[in-house]
Amino acid sequence: MQLLRKPTSACELMGKADIWLMRSYWDFEFPRPFLPNFKFVAGMHCRPAKPLPQDMEEFVQSSGDAGIVIFSLGSFIKNIKMERANMIASVLAEIPQKVLWRYSGTKPKTLGPNTRIYKWIPQNDLLGHPKAKVFITHGGANGLYEAIYHGVPIVGIPLFAEQPDNLVHMRAKGAGLMLNLNFMTAEDFRKAINTVINDKSYKENALRLSTIHHERPIKPREEAVFWIEHTMRHKGAKHLRVQAHELTWYQYHSLDVLGFLLSIVLLIMFIFFKSCSFCYRRCFGQRGKSKRKAE
Repeated sequence: MQLLRKPTSACELMGKADIWLMRSYWDFEFPRPFLPNFKFVAGMHCRPAKPLPQDMEEFVQSSGDAGIVIFSLGSFIKNIKMERANMIASVLAEIPQKVLWRYSGTKPKTLGPNTRIYKWIPQNDLLGHPKAKVFITHGGANGLYEAIYHGVPIVGIPLFAEQPDNLVHMRAKGAGLMLNLNFMTAEDFRKAINTVINDKSYKENALRLSTIHHERPIKPREEAVFWIEHTMRHKGAKHLRVQAHELTWYQYHSLDVLGFLLSIVLLIMFIFFKSCSFCYRRCFGQRGKSKRKAE
């Protein structure tokens, strides 16, 4: 009979980790303190752009100086409301750029001749193409880091999970704008695309983030491999792991220290009170007895 064991919680599991490989980097993150066993290896999946398929390359080249817009809301989103899809397609039909849209739903009725729908697109290769002007994205970490890697500004339309927070980072860095899929109007969408394309500051900020991303002493994949092997060679990374994980909950919150300090304060107050009481009795108690004897 197998012995019943207490299930391990997510907090306990994370507390036992010797090394953390963070899918982020300081081109994207806001500065804040981290422990030495947190290693930033964002961009491991990014790579230089490969040649596009011939038919796609011809379509991209037909954009001329206007360039192209890459549009993808991720692989998890199979469809959006037809009303939203028609509104989006109508706006895309009005811009001078050619649009490559990863979309697997019913074809919008307002789709323009400058927009092509694909069930799958070579996103990294398109972002690395010289004609890429803007990336319309849901804000997933993989897509954002491909945009940072290639220096392409974004228009973000977050859908769920960490995507709104990711796009807040990009907006704060000046490399993109953020919209709400359910509440944005056609004018909001059109204005966001034109602003990111025509305002040179967005492209400049995207290129600045790309420069920061590439200026690293070691490539992210090599860094991840190094720290994994380092942890294996030393049978863990206890020398990098904070000892706070070994403390009990009351030690972690310093309740034992606070209890000790509170006891000292109460003891001092008690001694002070007793001393005052003793002095009062010695001083005023004797006067009372003297008065009664005089009477």
